[in-house]
Amino acid sequence: MTPEQLLRVAEEFCAVHRVRVRSFGALVGAAAVATARIEGIPVHADEAAAGRALAESVVRLAPLTARNEEFAEVAREVFRRLHT
Repeated sequence: MTPEQLLRVAEEFCAVHRVRVRSFGALVGAAAVATARIEGIPVHADEAAAGRALAESVVRLAPLTARNEEFAEVAREVFRRLHT
């Protein structure tokens, strides 16, 4: 998931739940976790693990002013759909 894709998801989520993006850097960081590679080798065993890492990163980085746990699950589901 690119940072731009995650931002689009966040914008929709924020509009529905009346929250705001608190940190664009945190959004970029969470997106990077899902697609992380070292010397071209993915750090996650599979797409499911990458999706879980994305969700965990959203919760820990808390890019929104509230409802980050719910946003994490939405982001994970969107990620899964993008990669199936």
